[in-house]
Amino acid sequence: MNIVIIEDEVRTALDLKNTILILQPDSRVIAIIDSVESGIEWFSNTNELPDIIFSDIQLGDGLAFDILNKVELDCPVIFCTAYDEYAMQAFQNNGIDYLLKPIKEEALKKSLDKFNLLKKPVQNTYDASLLNKLMKEIAAGTKSYKSTFLVSYREKMIPVKVSDIIFFHIDDAGVELNIKNNQRYRLNYSLDYIESVVDPKIFYRVNRQYLLVHAAIKEVETYYDRKLLIHINHPNTEPIVVSKARASAFLKWLENV
Repeated sequence: MNIVIIEDEVRTALDLKNTILILQPDSRVIAIIDSVESGIEWFSNTNELPDIIFSDIQLGDGLAFDILNKVELDCPVIFCTAYDEYAMQAFQNNGIDYLLKPIKEEALKKSLDKFNLLKKPVQNTYDASLLNKLMKEIAAGTKSYKSTFLVSYREKMIPVKVSDIIFFHIDDAGVELNIKNNQRYRLNYSLDYIESVVDPKIFYRVNRQYLLVHAAIKEVETYYDRKLLIHINHPNTEPIVVSKARASAFLKWLENV
């Protein structure tokens, strides 16, 4: 079975690939795609088409739906998503399964088992009206988002209001939450999960390490190779780099919030 993974988080993509190969050793991941632009290019060229696609929804330069709207695919798609029950039902009603992030091995196994049982020609992998409705729901911000995070500190649980957060940062030790008084707390969540439960009108994933609040941004300057440097209102924080692939979408978000 040939598989394509669409995911802009390298660690998440590799974890998904490794878990698939453990559960289905005869599978072959023929491509890992990390952006809408590269996805359109890959599927538009004469590459070998996969039997199935595992796709994240939000990529650095847009939504994975943008790929499906530009290229014609005759293979099923399993979305890796953190959206609400309505979205999940929309995928299911169209014969498209979903995996809720963070992805659990048991859930992935069920999706693979379902695909193996239902192997048959797929004439249309998605219903455009339902996906457009979902996209409007995402754009309208109808999803409910977290207002507080509970953090552990010296054997206590402390509620931290989202309005007090400056940014989330991931390093070798895990995810760190930084608040206005320069206090920092460690969280037991992945940055992917946190990104899925905070309001995208307020927070933006500027790169793989930082999920940044709009109000923290002091200024933005151009950097070499069409990258950007973000300076934030937070002591002892180096400028944050935004890649060329994310720069345009970030500036659009910054301007329209």
